[in-house]
Amino acid sequence: MWFLHMHDLLNHLSRLSDYLPAILVTIGVAMLIGCAVGCVCSPCEEKDDLFHKEVY
Repeated sequence: MWFLHMHDLLNHLSRLSDYLPAILVTIGVAMLIGCAVGCVCSPCEEKDDLFHKEVY
């Protein structure tokens, strides 16, 4: 009775799709925070000496 198992799987996936937007937003916000923390914590390396002298 593979049809009953397929029906259960589709039912489970349909319940999961209700939460999918919330999961994607949570992952997106986590990646955004991770990138922001990575940018703030990493030391800045100036490769252009002229630009570095003008900005101070």
